[in-house]
Amino acid sequence: MVKVALLAGSVLGDVARDGIRLLALLLAAVLIPAIAVVVIAALAIATPFAGLAGAAAPQTGGAQQPPSLPVEHLAVMVAVEAETRVPWALLAGIASVESGFGRNMSTSWAGAIGYGQFLPSSWAAFGEGGDPYDYRDVIPAMARYLLAAHVLTDLPGAVHAYNHDWEYVALVLSRAAYYTAVEGEAAAALAAVATGGAR
Repeated sequence: MVKVALLAGSVLGDVARDGIRLLALLLAAVLIPAIAVVVIAALAIATPFAGLAGAAAPQTGGAQQPPSLPVEHLAVMVAVEAETRVPWALLAGIASVESGFGRNMSTSWAGAIGYGQFLPSSWAAFGEGGDPYDYRDVIPAMARYLLAAHVLTDLPGAVHAYNHDWEYVALVLSRAAYYTAVEGEAAAALAAVATGGAR
């Protein structure tokens, strides 16, 4: 009888231990992937906005500051916004990323050229015979391209049409926020002068 009781206790103990192990394995199999999904989703959501945290003020320290916006380029962007309603800061964000306001107009690996890094076929459609290396021709062409991509109703989608990469969209929008913070007063003054508001 003692042997039966010991055997039963041993079997039940094994079943209990195995049950606990099985439960632990099931929890690990469910919880670890669930936590991983939550972390990945959080990173995916946060990544596009990471640049916005420091966009309201000029960057300093170890972070690379976006290139300075030449006032002549800003004047054209403000004039184009007045004509098309495409935000000057968005044009600045794109020009900043694409060529650093003309500082790097090398032909890309995809064959994109000039200040706005247009593909030749896109330049033929939106450039109106202008010079793809002259900001005075390219900034209005950028606005025409963005308008064709419905920028006034879907700004992120229009930027994505310009370059089919959501990280690019996040970078352009963070640069646009940066230039709004840094050059907003100058843009307002240029707009006032253009409309006769400042004398």
